[in-house]
Amino acid sequence: MKTIKTTVYLNAADYRRLKSLAAEEQRSAAELVREAVAEYTARATERDWPRSFGMGDSGDPHFAERYEDYLDGFGEDGLEDYYGNQGSGDAPAGKPRGLSE
Repeated sequence: MKTIKTTVYLNAADYRRLKSLAAEEQRSAAELVREAVAEYTARATERDWPRSFGMGDSGDPHFAERYEDYLDGFGEDGLEDYYGNQGSGDAPAGKPRGLSE
């Protein structure tokens, strides 16, 4: 793990307690500070995901790679039945605006 040197200013009472804990645990003060920062940043960046997250999981790990196969022909049948003769303006009857041939 790559480490980066930084300077942290502590008040005198906190520094004494930190040094005392480090001595009791036979660890360095720097090690305790790194551990405390790691725990804090992990806790502070946790996200509560919505319960709906993952609901649409197909269970197929290759679904995204084959989406075109799954969608081939989708929407080609039944547009006339769904839209009927609702065409208006310059759109041909039975076809919604924006759909190309």
